[in-house]
Amino acid sequence: MNIDPEKARKLCSEAEFELFTESREPAILAFTAEGLKKRAYQAQKLFELWSERVGIEKDAGWGKVGDARKKAATGYITARQKMELFEDVWKRFDMRLRDVLKNPTLPARDTVKHRKETGKLPKGGHLLNPPADD
Repeated sequence: MNIDPEKARKLCSEAEFELFTESREPAILAFTAEGLKKRAYQAQKLFELWSERVGIEKDAGWGKVGDARKKAATGYITARQKMELFEDVWKRFDMRLRDVLKNPTLPARDTVKHRKETGKLPKGGHLLNPPADD
């Protein structure tokens, strides 16, 4: 699930939204293994909390009519969205942690700049190493 930051901002408390933003690049690249473990654990706990709330909100809607049913449905939908959001956050921290643990020399930030091939000739308009004729 790929949640828009604006939607996440509306769903989450300040602390939850901070965890969400930390799980995205470039912020996630700055954490050590210990920091990633801590944040993965926080995301896991929030995922579990909202998973329980999904069941509670679903049960709250049974037998309700009118505004009470609408309120229960809204609570269920919100809980479901937050559960999915924190599952995604947890997975991102966990994947980054696995990468860091697999390769401890992995830089905290990727400092290599990637350039795309432009297909342009070098200055002077000729190839430096022309292809050899076979």
